[in-house]
Amino acid sequence: MPELPEVETLCRQMSAVMAGAQVRRLDILDARLGRGKNLRGMRVLTVAREGKWIIIRLEGERTIRLHLRMTGHLLWRESDLVILPHTRFTLTFDRGRLDLVDPRRFATLSFDSPLAEPAPIKNPLEGFDTGILIERAAKRTAPVKSFLMDQKVIAGIGNIYACEILHAAAIDPRRSAGSLSRAEWRKVATAAGRILQKAVACRGTSVSDWRDLYGRMAEYQNHLSVYGRAGETCLQCRETIVREPIGGRGTFFCPSCQR
Repeated sequence: MPELPEVETLCRQMSAVMAGAQVRRLDILDARLGRGKNLRGMRVLTVAREGKWIIIRLEGERTIRLHLRMTGHLLWRESDLVILPHTRFTLTFDRGRLDLVDPRRFATLSFDSPLAEPAPIKNPLEGFDTGILIERAAKRTAPVKSFLMDQKVIAGIGNIYACEILHAAAIDPRRSAGSLSRAEWRKVATAAGRILQKAVACRGTSVSDWRDLYGRMAEYQNHLSVYGRAGETCLQCRETIVREPIGGRGTFFCPSCQR
């Protein structure tokens, strides 16, 4: 599933080509996405991210909200207008077309509907409030890895970056969230800001089928310390990276660095 850096990358790329563009038509090609709206003639005001949601705001106080879920990805087409397999909708502008390609059909699309109650930390790229983390984690017995991935706590962090953040902070992902000290939460906050910002600069992580708005692979997979590296040696201490399930997700960590 695309996480915060991947969605942020798409939003920045979309904003660059879509801001001020005028909608010509919206074609819903998959009934699972629901019925479309008549957006013809409306111009795009902004494209922004809320957690893992892509928010396209149009004239007339209209809003398109899109979540890519497991396998959804967006492509910007300027000249080659062939409809690719698994395309679920096309949004045509006066300067190009935005296509949603989603083989597993999990992506969701809505118009003008509000999101669920926003998370206390909606944009970790702007920095973490360690106090909020401590307050939300107090008395939590769930693993800290699951806590970081809880979208009601921090919007946008998924499996890949939770593994990387905890390794950088030298925190065992199996520890209960409520057991971390203030100093340890500061390490987590510092590591998260650094890793997420670098991942955005790399246009995200391509470990499976993730591609950016122009179909290009990202680059942060070249900087991963633990994720996907089970059986390989830790880059810091040379211990062997292990993989264990936590909260139903494969979790990668170093048993030496992350005691």
